[in-house]
Amino acid sequence: MVLCLAAWAGEFAVRTSVAPDKVRVVLDCPDAAPVTVLTLPSVGMAQVALPLEAPLPPVTVADPAVACITVTPDFFGQALLTVTLTKARRCDVFTLPADGDKPFRVVIDVLKVFTRRETQPLTPSINYTVFEKGTETRYFQAHILDITATDPHVKLDVTAAHGERERVGAMVTRTGAVAGVNGGYFTDGTRPVGLLMAGGQVRALPLWARTAAAFPAGGLPVFLNPVGAWRVTLPDGTERDLPDALDASILTPMPDSIVFAGNTYLRAPAIPGGLNVLIRGGVVVGKNADATYLNPGEFVLQMRNAECVGFDPLLPVGGAVTIAPTTTPDLTPYAAAVGAGPRLLHAGAVAITGPAERFKPDILTGHPARTALGVTADGHVLIVAVEPPGPFGGGMTLDELAALLQAEGAVEAMNLDGGGSTTMAIGPTVVTAPPATWTRPVASGVLVFDDRAPGTK
Repeated sequence: MVLCLAAWAGEFAVRTSVAPDKVRVVLDCPDAAPVTVLTLPSVGMAQVALPLEAPLPPVTVADPAVACITVTPDFFGQALLTVTLTKARRCDVFTLPADGDKPFRVVIDVLKVFTRRETQPLTPSINYTVFEKGTETRYFQAHILDITATDPHVKLDVTAAHGERERVGAMVTRTGAVAGVNGGYFTDGTRPVGLLMAGGQVRALPLWARTAAAFPAGGLPVFLNPVGAWRVTLPDGTERDLPDALDASILTPMPDSIVFAGNTYLRAPAIPGGLNVLIRGGVVVGKNADATYLNPGEFVLQMRNAECVGFDPLLPVGGAVTIAPTTTPDLTPYAAAVGAGPRLLHAGAVAITGPAERFKPDILTGHPARTALGVTADGHVLIVAVEPPGPFGGGMTLDELAALLQAEGAVEAMNLDGGGSTTMAIGPTVVTAPPATWTRPVASGVLVFDDRAPGTK
């Protein structure tokens, strides 16, 4: 460490020291005084409530992190210590009391390489950690819930939005959960995309065998790659398994009969020469070839080609039709499930399955905000929310996210929806965003409960 007296004016003096992990700037003051922190991403600033008649000479430091240091009178004639940085960096600002021959000091630490980790218990089996790390090339801040899922007092669950979309903080408050994060993907029309099973009901089918987490009534979630179909029971009692329209969209040729579910689709498109059969409340209510708009809980059976001849007569208007989800593997042993993906870890090793699960570059590349779910070998569940890029950097690639979960002890893990959807709430407080900041409503959430927590339902 190099220590030097940089400048002085009367009873004020500036000292600097340079170390591999930080540059420390110290302002020696003639007396103790209140200090106001005014730090910006590229400027460390502290206002000292002591008079300064003339500025100190500017100070330079033999470190590329700091461009210049000044001590000047502010608008009120009080001392203003300004550390101008060459790029945005975290700065810690604090004071030290006078001690023997050492005067009252204002300290600005310009952080170049640092790791911060603060953990607090939310309940005896749920710990919340804020993990922040910065280097010369990368920075991230992650929020981690560590849950002892084998504790019988603890339950993990999936909730569907109240209405088409709902903010995570509202979900946590509404259900009485201890904490929660956003769940699976959803369409521009705000409806879920991929497996969503909540309240014992499958709200949306799996998509393209993407990774999903299935939650038993207690214990650890299980990671699966399920497939699904709609089991259609016709008025004459016969059954047919038809593909979901979104799941079938990658098939060539497209099947002649598919199902548009109102929980996912806002409408079934027009089908010239074909037929849209609208089913509401288990009854056929209309048939046409035009675009057909859907409410949640409604279905359209779309038919084309020979199906219009053979299938249509079995579906008279007013006929009773039951449409129920079916999945492989069978999800009925589980209390809830959510699909997203891709997988991040399998059997302790990084195993990112993005291309196989047909994810586009907006999910696979870059380093946006991320949300993830993992399990450890010793019965813990890890829920991670990584904050988005900001002035210091931020976000994560999928590889970095997998490595973080692996370092935390996860052996199995999957990616959840991320980007602007990434949200973690502890009670009603959203910890991934500053207070009063707008957060995106989402289609589903993964929640954690502990019956020992005050207010838990």
